[in-house]
Amino acid sequence: MTRIGDRNNRLIGLAAHQPHLTRRGFGGSLFGGSLLATALATALATGGAGTILSPSPAVAAPKRGGTLRIALASQSTNDTFNSARYIYGNDYIRGTSVYSYLTRLGENGEAEPQVALSWEPNPSATRWTFKIRPGIVFSDGSPLTLDDIVFSILRHKDEKVASSARQLVGNIQSVTKGGTDTIVIDLATPDVDLPVLIGIFQFALVKDGTTDFANPLGTGPFVMTEFKPGIRTVMSRNDRYWQEGRPYLDRIEMFTIIDNSARANALLSGDADMISELRGSSIEEVRKSTNASVFETPSTRYTSFQPALDRAPSNNHDLVLAMTYLIDRKRALDTILRGYGTIANDTPIGPNSAYFNRELAQRGLDPDKAKFHVGKSGIGNTKIEVSVSDAVIYSLDMGQLLQREASRIGLNIDLRREPADSYWNAVAGKRPFFAANFHPRPTYNMLLNLSWRSGAAWNFSHYNNPKLDQLIDDGRATLDQAKRKQIYNDIQAILYGTGALFIPCFLNYVDGISKKVNGLPQVPIGNFGGFNFSDRAWLES
Repeated sequence: MTRIGDRNNRLIGLAAHQPHLTRRGFGGSLFGGSLLATALATALATGGAGTILSPSPAVAAPKRGGTLRIALASQSTNDTFNSARYIYGNDYIRGTSVYSYLTRLGENGEAEPQVALSWEPNPSATRWTFKIRPGIVFSDGSPLTLDDIVFSILRHKDEKVASSARQLVGNIQSVTKGGTDTIVIDLATPDVDLPVLIGIFQFALVKDGTTDFANPLGTGPFVMTEFKPGIRTVMSRNDRYWQEGRPYLDRIEMFTIIDNSARANALLSGDADMISELRGSSIEEVRKSTNASVFETPSTRYTSFQPALDRAPSNNHDLVLAMTYLIDRKRALDTILRGYGTIANDTPIGPNSAYFNRELAQRGLDPDKAKFHVGKSGIGNTKIEVSVSDAVIYSLDMGQLLQREASRIGLNIDLRREPADSYWNAVAGKRPFFAANFHPRPTYNMLLNLSWRSGAAWNFSHYNNPKLDQLIDDGRATLDQAKRKQIYNDIQAILYGTGALFIPCFLNYVDGISKKVNGLPQVPIGNFGGFNFSDRAWLES
């Protein structure tokens, strides 16, 4: 049974080999193509300067009290406390502050116990039994029950809920009470990563039957006291939180500053304690500061250019292939990202993953190949609109590189700058060509399920391929590591061949924090070490 004391730190070598599969090994995310493993291996291979590699300095015991002010780079009027609708990093921070989860991803890439004290699979990993921590109450004092937990998982299967995680619960057949302190999850096919899956941001624990999230009720470290979607969130300490002595903070304030320079200035002036997405010259300004520092996390997050394949002209296969040869990726890495990332090859699996397909030729700037495909496309001088936005990090800068190279071979690309606040509802997947970005998920299977399965909510390219769907399922259920590697190689070959996913680079997270801020985790699936810090962060006086 996987318990707190059983976890092994397997950071080094995750991308190079996989251990022999044992029943004990079911407790981690090693077998699903861990994005965390890729980020760590990338950092180790490149000698990255990110926080994730820094030795932990000796610090004083955590102090209680204070208000943590967070300035965020993005905003949306669709901000919500309904975890089934979560798609933004800002939502994830709010969610992990107000709600609890059965598990959460640890710094070693494995699921850590939270509300679930332990878990045990059957030999085929088709049935999982979770033992639940006793004595947890909601912020109104009512007890968290097994019925609440069952509802919190199964609600994502309801079509009316329209959950962004609906693709991820397709393999779950039932969730039942297994006694007074356990729940049992039965699956259609094996899933060795279920303990990781069940702890992702969408699976917040809520009261049985909840449909109204205007006044969210959770068992997390904070309670919502003010919420203006797209503008401001204020959360105060939950004195009924189940982790004794936590949270350390009294209050968290979240607000948005879209302008990059203004956001950095808020940190440097002391008006914000944490800011997301340091960019450009602001990175060096913060590095030189005496009161703030750069918090960098190696990652396989990406910004892509994608076509909607169900309409013209973006369903023109040669046109989309031409675009994959029209960015100098090394230049994008060096000048736009300032070295804070790695070169990608048009699949979401990173080059240091054990599942990376090394047989696919590395794409780069190649005007001759681009011109060849433009000629075959028959597009001529027709204007091709490509939507970019501040909602998609670096999309305008990368779009300008694309536009310049396209003009040199006679391809007429027009960048259409779209409003940030409505981008994900009105633009992504609805324009012929558009920029998109994705945060990593703890396993590649989760990411592929959410973004490339036929009909998935985030399948912005509207790519439908039953063979790919089957491979995604096979990747989750296959225990043999050689076969699993081949499955993920085949998946990459399909995506690479479509041209439907053009990823110049993987992007590290580069945030700024006051030197008063302590206790941030080191999990590279999101800003500030994985979005999940509210019960751990504390402030020096």
